[in-house]
Amino acid sequence: METFFKSIDNQKVYQKIIQQILNLIENGNLKPGDRLPGERQMTELLGCSRAPLREAFRVLESDGILVSKQGDGRYIQKIHPLTLTARKGQLEQIKQSAVLSFLEAREALEPKIAELAALRATKLQIENLYKVIEDMEKQFENPKGEIVNNQIFHLLLAEASHNSIFVTMIDTNIRVIKSVRENTLVDPGRLKNAVKEHVDILKAVENKNPNLAAKLALDHVLKLKEKILKNNDKLGKD
Repeated sequence: METFFKSIDNQKVYQKIIQQILNLIENGNLKPGDRLPGERQMTELLGCSRAPLREAFRVLESDGILVSKQGDGRYIQKIHPLTLTARKGQLEQIKQSAVLSFLEAREALEPKIAELAALRATKLQIENLYKVIEDMEKQFENPKGEIVNNQIFHLLLAEASHNSIFVTMIDTNIRVIKSVRENTLVDPGRLKNAVKEHVDILKAVENKNPNLAAKLALDHVLKLKEKILKNNDKLGKD
């Protein structure tokens, strides 16, 4: 296995490490259940320091691609091909039908999450959600920062539902859609509208109005879906 790894340059080192590991998984040199070499050996094979290597491991573990077993090292997990494709950013390999499936899942998830949040959210959770919205309003000129805050908002809202399964499901869903259609999400006009929609949803949650929160959350997802599908049509004609 050690012969598969190649020395890399210093530009965005952790991203290059991630890319190399994903390539090895994709071409079959690394398989589910394989144990990666230890950190010391990996730094020697890749020609990098431990800091970027650990950052790469952190990202891959958060995506469910690696699993760390205490005292035993890191192992490749069995993952859905779509997760691997999304992480690599190979947009052309993800069909519109797959994106549509994730959006349809959001249509079911978001209203229920908002409904439960309206019933269960604590005062502190609502305050934290307002702080995220404040950050979003400050970053209209920084679309990528806006996308991060958008993801945080939806994750915090899911946490406010006090259902850990919803948190995991919405996290996976958001990651894939974000990776697949980032160009759609950075549309400045859409970002401003999205922030207003978030405010409306949060006010309904704060006022403990589950029906309104669910309705607004569904409207929010449907608008995102419409924007993405329009963008897909445009890309198909280009």
